[in-house]
Amino acid sequence: MKKSMPLLALVLGLLGALAQQAEAASLRISPIGIDMSAAERASSMTLVNTGTDPVNLQLRIFKWSQVNGEEVLVPATDMLVSPPAATIPAGVSYTVRIARQSVTSVQNELSYRVFIDELPKPVDPRTLGQGVSMVLRTSLPVFVVDPKAFAKLSWKVWQDGSGLHAEATNSGQRHAKIIGLAVQPEGGSPLVFGNGLNGYVLTGAHKRFDLKMDPKAKPLVPGMVVKLTAHDGSEAIQESLHVENH
Repeated sequence: MKKSMPLLALVLGLLGALAQQAEAASLRISPIGIDMSAAERASSMTLVNTGTDPVNLQLRIFKWSQVNGEEVLVPATDMLVSPPAATIPAGVSYTVRIARQSVTSVQNELSYRVFIDELPKPVDPRTLGQGVSMVLRTSLPVFVVDPKAFAKLSWKVWQDGSGLHAEATNSGQRHAKIIGLAVQPEGGSPLVFGNGLNGYVLTGAHKRFDLKMDPKAKPLVPGMVVKLTAHDGSEAIQESLHVENH
């Protein structure tokens, strides 16, 4: 039986949202995400060890979905990452291949996550107690897409005792990459959920974004008109919404 796991429980390293490369300790990764067309069999990414010591890596790929607003991962059976393990000497560039098991037509976008784990170095008993060796994990998205497809988002906003919430539902055929999400009440300042990457909304799924509010701030009450702004990649999002009652 396949085991699923929340995505946030897996991700230990933070991925830069707008950068063209990812940094994990002494490891540089490019690109930080892959879009494959339905006709493509394989793609690749480059790992560069910018440190002074070799790095030992484990690579895995998971099928990625969002169920009831939660991130879910299960080991992929229709997509491979090769090699599944590697040792990269200092200063060396290394190519990793992402390949589909078979090329078939894609009616709905397919989404995956590649996890790159830096494995701990062997412990020298003579150095025990002199410090902790940190290992990092990086997660990168992989999509099999129809280049002509697009995301179609609908939004709702509400506030409760835990903070301000904005939820997006994607009824389109392509994922949405939400960047710089903010909600602005009439006559007020924008309430910013983050200037970088807020997260992805997969096709046919919904995702909630949360912002902890200052207890002294004026609350957003049901019926109040707010302006929601963000970007889906390079596409601007701007919606006029009424705060809902939850």
